[in-house]
Amino acid sequence: MQIIIDEKYCKGCELCMNYCPKDVFEMSKKRSAKGYLMPEAVNIENCINCKMCEKICPDLCIEING
Repeated sequence: MQIIIDEKYCKGCELCMNYCPKDVFEMSKKRSAKGYLMPEAVNIENCINCKMCEKICPDLCIEING
């Protein structure tokens, strides 16, 4: 399983964090290309591949492979 967050477009809105039913994401200290703090997939083993994060992301920044 691989969760890719596009640093070029992420604006750190936290929707992926709020809608993930398995708490896969946490806010990191890493900044996007536009200077926003970005979420990070820290609990990938909890991911159930529901793709809710992909569906809810307003900027289509998240891609789930696996």
